[in-house]
Amino acid sequence: MSSLQKLATSKKLAVIITYISLIVHTLSNLVLTPLYLNYLGLDQYGLYQMIYTVASYILILDFGINTAMVRYISKYHATNDYESEKNFSAHCLITVATIIVLMMAAGLIMNEFLLDIYPTITAEEAGVAHQLMLLMLVVVSGTILERFVSGCVSAYEHFTVNNAVGVVKLILKILLTILFLYIGMGVIAVVLVDVIVILLSIMFRSIYAIKQLHFKIKLSKFDFTLIIDLISFMFPVFLQAIIGYINNYVDKTVLGIMTSKADVAIYSIATTFIALFNALPSAISGVFLPKATKMIFGGSYNSDDLTNFVIRPGRYQFMLCGGFVCGFALFGREFISLWAGPNTVQAWTVAMIIIIPNMIPLIQNTAVSILDALKKRLFRSVVLFVVSVIHVIISVFLVERYGMMGAPIGSAFAFIIGYGVVMNIYYQKEIKIQVGRLFKTIFSKTWLCLIPAVAVGFVSNRFLPDYSWITLVVKGAVFSAVYGVALLFYGFNNQEKKDFSIILKKFGK
Repeated sequence: MSSLQKLATSKKLAVIITYISLIVHTLSNLVLTPLYLNYLGLDQYGLYQMIYTVASYILILDFGINTAMVRYISKYHATNDYESEKNFSAHCLITVATIIVLMMAAGLIMNEFLLDIYPTITAEEAGVAHQLMLLMLVVVSGTILERFVSGCVSAYEHFTVNNAVGVVKLILKILLTILFLYIGMGVIAVVLVDVIVILLSIMFRSIYAIKQLHFKIKLSKFDFTLIIDLISFMFPVFLQAIIGYINNYVDKTVLGIMTSKADVAIYSIATTFIALFNALPSAISGVFLPKATKMIFGGSYNSDDLTNFVIRPGRYQFMLCGGFVCGFALFGREFISLWAGPNTVQAWTVAMIIIIPNMIPLIQNTAVSILDALKKRLFRSVVLFVVSVIHVIISVFLVERYGMMGAPIGSAFAFIIGYGVVMNIYYQKEIKIQVGRLFKTIFSKTWLCLIPAVAVGFVSNRFLPDYSWITLVVKGAVFSAVYGVALLFYGFNNQEKKDFSIILKKFGK
């Protein structure tokens, strides 16, 4: 294997680049959200979020094409069955084309009834809303095609390339958005930038897959049993997508229908931090599906192996999630006030209500790779789908009675019941993951490291109560330093200390 191939397939480098992407994404939100609010205003930004939410529902139809590509091509690689790989890829491409046609049809229907969906859109805003929706259709259709080629690259375990493209996309999006807003293109500019960057991403990934990975598509024979097998695998992923979109977008939809565009804007600001929180551990778990697939197909695994497979990344995930939750609890209100304005500070409460219960599934989400490899995601999808339906009903009821704050309470209920209770019973009984040992090992010593960091943060808030960027940076830096030192000298186990030493040595070269 050449040095270039080693870099392309390095999981550690892929995770590092993913966190670089996360930093760039965070910076993009820090830069772009105030620009949106400044150039567009709270109502126009809320309008964009409302249309974005409706268009995003169409992405439910992607049926998990990326996951399917990774799972099946990894399987064919493990058995050196390259002819089946090419034939499968052809079946997938046909599926993608069909999905895109269905998406366009669904989107055009939604566009026709857009003002019925959102009665809060005024007659003056109707023209812009329809234009936004049509551009969004291009974005969501392009997203499906991008997931197809991205899945191919990931299946070959070239995670570094995929993640690097993601970083370039973000940087290009920041630059183009600033330019388009500056020249006065308005809210249309926000979506037009997405169209441009996603088309460029598709072009690059496709060229890379063909030229570097020698990826080939060949329909040697139409295999109906393969389609059935593919559908049986993708259906749970499809249900999972519905659940994800319900959890991520239904609250904004309900608020757009029942309250106001300003509430949608504030809720969207909260989701910026929720998305950042969700991305922190996902960067680690996202590279484990091929490894899980090979382990399962190898046949040499037991309950201890499956539990240990989740524990090691789970500890790092909790270190990140625990630090984020405590830091945001201490300094989040101040940050939002300085960043987006005092009139949006309610976003802090919304975010806190959602991210705390969401920590449970995030620190064990590597287990989903095991479900995918075993083709046992269906139960998880069905359970969470039922819980999400209940979530919708509760959110509508709570928003009607309590306004915007009813929406995150409904979301928190869904996370606690579905992810926290039911799924852990399933992991224990059906998959044989030792849930008690899992959480005991993940939390071992790590949670204690948060105590001195929180104590220092609380004291610094008492002595530096005035809101300013300087004091916020100082307080955040002190909190992070105390937490990092506590982890290094107390929280890390021997393996984690070795991992840290290896990282230091690499950076020291």
